[in-house]
Amino acid sequence: MKLTIAFLMLWVGLILEATVFQIPPMNAIHPGFVLVILVLIALMRGPNTAVVMAVLIGLIEDISYGSFIGLNAFSYGLVAYFSGALFGQFLHRNLAVTFIDTLMMTFVYTWITYGLTRLFDVTADRPIFVFQQSLVAMMVNGLLVLMLYPLVTRLFTNHKRNRYNVSNGDV
Repeated sequence: MKLTIAFLMLWVGLILEATVFQIPPMNAIHPGFVLVILVLIALMRGPNTAVVMAVLIGLIEDISYGSFIGLNAFSYGLVAYFSGALFGQFLHRNLAVTFIDTLMMTFVYTWITYGLTRLFDVTADRPIFVFQQSLVAMMVNGLLVLMLYPLVTRLFTNHKRNRYNVSNGDV
């Protein structure tokens, strides 16, 4: 059930990125809902789950909006794996680690997509422009992870249930 909710969150994030944040007053910022949710899933549920969801949502994004198939699927999958494998060793429910992980993975994702599009001669952007865009994306995604962290933590963590109802600690 939690995996279905996670995939629905990714789907809603993709829809928001492709519709609401393309309208002129909102197109000044480009929050990476999909990337932030993937990083949170990787930290909360592990790299294997995150990679599967990343490849699925990446293929959906590539088929629907991409210039060629496989760019976002590969980039999201790589970012989700490294996010879960490297930072999963630290405290899972720590806001500081999650924030730093999101900033780093946003930077990595931006440069992976730039490198692949440059390799296949799809873009002619200069590296300094991509660097500026990655810094802006890091700031926006950092704010987004601060807003989404409490919600996602409540959804994806396993709550321990006490066997007995102890109300005031006196037994």
